[in-house]
Amino acid sequence: MSATCAEQLAEKQLTVAFIESATAGYLAHRFSLSPFSGDILLGGIVCYDGNIKTKTLGIDQALIDEFTAESMPVTEALAKNATALFDADIIVACTGLLTKGGSETPEKPVGTFFYSIYYQHQCHNFQSLCRGHPKKKLKSINSRIAKSLIEVIDSANKP
Repeated sequence: MSATCAEQLAEKQLTVAFIESATAGYLAHRFSLSPFSGDILLGGIVCYDGNIKTKTLGIDQALIDEFTAESMPVTEALAKNATALFDADIIVACTGLLTKGGSETPEKPVGTFFYSIYYQHQCHNFQSLCRGHPKKKLKSINSRIAKSLIEVIDSANKP
């Protein structure tokens, strides 16, 4: 799915950057495998540690304390704040719970991911639950994000 998405980004001459926590660079890696990566992929930041979120990406610690590092409000803030670091047409930010040891709860179990797609000065927010072993979850969230990217771009470019 990321190959199809990368091709569509290239056709539309759009660039992308990734801000990744739970996926730890997997999304940028998958997009880098496309023959179009040189045209579309600007780069990314892995912000697995909270200090990267606060010090590098300017996320207010109070926001993390209120909602947790793995939450929609933090993910949206990551996407928006990354516009100061990347001159990309699209910023994709992803947080979540790939494995145990984060902020999981019965309402937010392991396998919950949050992702925000910042495009044309608008944030599109998504939540997804992926099941299986960690590699299966990564493949699943990568596909879901690629599909959402295509949908966001297509809907924004409709007359």
